[in-house]
Amino acid sequence: MADLPTTPRRHQAAALAAATAVIAALAASPSAAQLQTRVVASGLSAPVAVAQPLPGGALYVAELGGTIRAVAQGSTSTFLSIPVTTGGEQGLLGLAFDPGYADPSSPGYRRFFVNYIDPVNRDTVVASYRASSDLTADPSSRVEVIRFDQPNGRGNHKAGWIGFKPGDPHHLYIASGDGGSANDPDNFAQNRGVLLGKMLRIDINRDDFADPAVNYAIPADNPFVGEAGVRGEIFAYGLRNPFRNGFDSATGNLWIADVGQSSREEVNFLAAASPGGQNFGWRVREGDIATPGVGGALQPGMVDPVLVYNRSFGFSITGGHVVHSARLPGLDGQYLFADYGSGRVWSRVADGSFQSMSSVTEWTSVLNAGGAGALGGIVGFGEGAAGELYIVEIGGRVVQVVPEPASVAMMLAGAGLLLALRRRQASPSRAGSPRP
Repeated sequence: MADLPTTPRRHQAAALAAATAVIAALAASPSAAQLQTRVVASGLSAPVAVAQPLPGGALYVAELGGTIRAVAQGSTSTFLSIPVTTGGEQGLLGLAFDPGYADPSSPGYRRFFVNYIDPVNRDTVVASYRASSDLTADPSSRVEVIRFDQPNGRGNHKAGWIGFKPGDPHHLYIASGDGGSANDPDNFAQNRGVLLGKMLRIDINRDDFADPAVNYAIPADNPFVGEAGVRGEIFAYGLRNPFRNGFDSATGNLWIADVGQSSREEVNFLAAASPGGQNFGWRVREGDIATPGVGGALQPGMVDPVLVYNRSFGFSITGGHVVHSARLPGLDGQYLFADYGSGRVWSRVADGSFQSMSSVTEWTSVLNAGGAGALGGIVGFGEGAAGELYIVEIGGRVVQVVPEPASVAMMLAGAGLLLALRRRQASPSRAGSPRP
């Protein structure tokens, strides 16, 4: 039997399949869809966090020494300076803008929050300020929200991340480390009577306290409210040094990257619908093993991490957030994280399941080949107001990850061809004219 002739309809179907395949391939892997990098700020002094509350607006960068810089239209200026204690892992550690920052009718209008170490007594302090313009904050607007003691003479494990869950303008989440030294010598992380080694959750739009220096309320639905001897601010516990964390802006899931001690780095997960109360295991557990020298088996109620790696990959994890940008093929919908020590960068599926390092995608070589050059000393990631992806280097730079131009052109061409073919398929043929 002779071969059937290829009809124009079959040509169209083949072209449609080819266009679809091109777009899918570009989105599939770092080798197929190259990413590019560009420096958006340099010459900074030990930057540790970045935020952008308004689409197209200024980028705000927190420096460890207590200064917040505003980066706008290629220029960098001082937004606010705060007196802090530095040395070790102390300083200005966290920055978060109120979800109501742009809304004049909101109690959070022009309000932002900082987490720092007090220059006098070395307490952890969370305070709010208000911006007087896009490039200037008002130092006199300071309101102290909460403070808690840090152990004397210990300069590490302060954590310091703060953030808001998407869709919830009232509750600020605060990550606290175990206070420092090896093996959590006071067992603070497992002690629910103190605020160290925890993920806290407080209401910043109400006030339960008569003390003018304490300006928050304890949410009634926090998991340990009403338990004798337990601090109601605690949402989860058993953490060592959750320095950098991130809410998934699409789902509200919280990803907690907890820096390890001598054997394991870990990522913990709090689903958006979780009522809290999780015990992530430190100091009994380091990652998925008993903490060498002081640990033991997983105890009832303890939760294992959703990702763990050993010293062959690095020695100080930096989280991390879920990327939501169709302009960044391969990364879109992935949880991105790095290691400060090794400089390596990876992503994994963002479904909250346990994943081993054999299932992650490594982006180190792709990003290092970008226009910004090799990355190093990664201490944070930032998500712009329109989904932009930023990387913060302790050495003084903020780098943006952008699409590689050739990949963008190919994707646009493929998408245009796909759209044209689908439109032509959907159009009825005219009598007497050949089918396309």
